[in-house]
Amino acid sequence: MSRYFYFMYLVCMFVNTIFFTPRLLLLQRFEGGVMATILSVIIGSTYSILFLWAISKFPGEGIPEIFQREFPAFIRKPILIFLGLMWPFAGSVILIAFTIITLRFLNPETSLMMLLFCYCGICWWASTYRPQTILYVTEIIILFSLPVVLYIMYKAITSKWFNWSSLRILADYTFIWPSWTALAAATYSFTGYINMALYNRVFNPAHIRAKWLIPPLGVILLFSSVIVPVGLLGVDNVDSYIYTWITSADTLRMQFGVIERVVFLFLFIYIGFSLTYITITWNIGALMISSCFRKQNITWKKFRLPIHAVISMFYAVITFIAGLFTSDKSIFEWVTSWQILRLISETLLVIIVVALALRKGRKHA
Repeated sequence: MSRYFYFMYLVCMFVNTIFFTPRLLLLQRFEGGVMATILSVIIGSTYSILFLWAISKFPGEGIPEIFQREFPAFIRKPILIFLGLMWPFAGSVILIAFTIITLRFLNPETSLMMLLFCYCGICWWASTYRPQTILYVTEIIILFSLPVVLYIMYKAITSKWFNWSSLRILADYTFIWPSWTALAAATYSFTGYINMALYNRVFNPAHIRAKWLIPPLGVILLFSSVIVPVGLLGVDNVDSYIYTWITSADTLRMQFGVIERVVFLFLFIYIGFSLTYITITWNIGALMISSCFRKQNITWKKFRLPIHAVISMFYAVITFIAGLFTSDKSIFEWVTSWQILRLISETLLVIIVVALALRKGRKHA
């Protein structure tokens, strides 16, 4: 079962390589973005290993069950509701961003409202399934898409247009201390481990093998998300593009391929990653909030719907409305502020779970 943890981990990392993390880091490439990338590997790997160790002390239990036993309702419920809003926000901004990307790069003639409706409907439907089912689908998408992603990265680095001199220039700014914004953006790539807060119900992290893979995977994928755009677009002009990785992929060609422009293949692959990531975040958020209610089903006449499906529908409706009135600029403003809040919240959650695991260990000692 350990492979499912790495699938969640990879989905989070792959999604962040084309959306907000490279953009935020490259905007501060001369003001500590490189150091933020280095520090994020240490911080993210430490958080991952600590959290996996701590949550493994509560086999078969998620955060709702752990907090229900350890905290009174007036403390537990606000925390769970807060977490239940933090998770889906991450998925919703990805959905809105990918809708804009689809319109801009794939089919500009499509209606924004129709595209948002389709994406929101698909993600709502998928998020109502059991966590086990979502993990099985994640496995299929990763196994089919990973070879293509690796090929695109290889194609980018070996391109004759890749300028290694730009990387040497960027290396001169390595030892500048980063801002909180850059550090929060860089650590976001490692956040896939936090999904075990709920998916610990499905499998025990104590059985996850090769945890030493967490730092190397983080180094390869996170540095690639920064290095490839700089090498292809230039160290001076890389911040002129909103979606740096997509623009970088658009510089590549497959001369004898069925699809000549790599960007089309890149975007079709990332549709699967994005929808999977949104499904996971909405599923976890809905289950977090639904755990605050005694009744787990809503019945109206002969119609019966699980309460977590109703909560997921709420996410979909809010995302749909927000997507109609949102621009690229406003998305990045939201994400910049949310990233700092996420890092603080994630740090506190790791500390709380580790403290509870240590207390449980002392009780059984």
